[in-house]
Amino acid sequence: MNDAVDHDPEEIAWNAIKPEIERLFSQQWADPELPCMEYRSSARLAEWLETHGFAVERQAGGVPTAFVARRAVGTGPVIGFLCEYDALPGLGNAASAKREGTGQIAGHACGHNHIGPANAGAAIAAAALCEKLGVAGEIRVIGCPAEEILWGKIALLKAGVFDGIDVILTSHGDYQTGALSRPCQSVISGEFVFNGEAGHGGQQGHKNALLVAEHVVAAAERICAETYPSIRLRHVLRRAGVMPSITPAETRVWFTTRGYDFKTTNDAYTAIVAAAEKIAREGGVAIREQFISETRGYLPNDTIGRTLFEVMSSLGPPQWTESDIAFMQSLVANCSPGAVMTLDRDVRFFDSGEDYYGQDDGEVSWRIPLGRVNWAYPEEVPIHHWAWTALSGHLASSPGPLLAARTLAQTAVRLLTSPAIIDTAKAELKKLVDGIALGEPRLGAFEVLTKDPQSFWDATWVS
Repeated sequence: MNDAVDHDPEEIAWNAIKPEIERLFSQQWADPELPCMEYRSSARLAEWLETHGFAVERQAGGVPTAFVARRAVGTGPVIGFLCEYDALPGLGNAASAKREGTGQIAGHACGHNHIGPANAGAAIAAAALCEKLGVAGEIRVIGCPAEEILWGKIALLKAGVFDGIDVILTSHGDYQTGALSRPCQSVISGEFVFNGEAGHGGQQGHKNALLVAEHVVAAAERICAETYPSIRLRHVLRRAGVMPSITPAETRVWFTTRGYDFKTTNDAYTAIVAAAEKIAREGGVAIREQFISETRGYLPNDTIGRTLFEVMSSLGPPQWTESDIAFMQSLVANCSPGAVMTLDRDVRFFDSGEDYYGQDDGEVSWRIPLGRVNWAYPEEVPIHHWAWTALSGHLASSPGPLLAARTLAQTAVRLLTSPAIIDTAKAELKKLVDGIALGEPRLGAFEVLTKDPQSFWDATWVS
């Protein structure tokens, strides 16, 4: 027996919480829920935090599936941990190496079954260690719904839920393991509703909502290609009829514009709105833009990023077993036939380049220093894909988020023990935003997503 390890307070705190984190990985994965409908997922995490001495406020910010959990030791800085727990529609899959649907409406194809337990578990371990060591400060956990539509944290930010937090810590699965201090994409999102006249497909169409919507999609693609080439435009037709012989009365298109420059991303979205209104008017079709949300990409914070990297480096990379590797290789063979598995097995600090995704905590990072760590999945396993759901439900996926959780826990204690790091991070943030008018973050669909989220997912919502 190693007495040094046996009596190490950090080791004791971590070993106590690790099995509970792993259990929740599985429970969250088996019960996927759509954004703003995560009633059981959020309750499971909130109740777990309560059993570890956290005072929990449910329905935080007026959002039914949000919560805030607090545990303080004396008076000191406040370290926030973000919890995500929503799943993606249509991507349910068994925890197997092949496409094997479960019939569930959603699946954890972004690994949020890991993020909630890992980050909440990190908060529990950090709070326990602070209490043991007599380190003053507060650990606060923010339960954040609807990340997949980049909505939840914007709603909570507007409601003041993040007020009083000095530093925010979070984690996510990706294709590399390490600490991040680099930007990701800004994202603007809205649904366009076109209302025309229903009729028989054999008749001459007038006021054809589907035709107008298709023209708008073509125009939006042209606008971005010709005027905003740096912007990635994405769309999906949410209501577009059921058969060719029925001209639908209503058609809906959900658009997002994505880019690294926030203003350009917003300008592109605004140009699409104007073009859609013009095309609808010319086609004799009514149009309604239903705004969803906007978020900036991450504002890098080197101070927090380097602190996370130092801690993660001391812990080392994820400890995958031979069985874990074998499962991932089988999964790669099925979802990317002919590919050789590429898995990042190092720990690095990422402070150059840009990330391809958008995050609603990007908007928060412009107001509060935010640090994030990633853990690696094989590069050949696509994110937002059935294979990511499969891996998220298998034990092979656990070493990465467990490493992330332990890194966040130790970093929180280090920040509270050395508050000068927090001061430096705040000074860095202040310098970066100097002269920038951030304004109030824009948000739509609040009444719908807090009172009738099913109508949002049924594409019948009205705003």
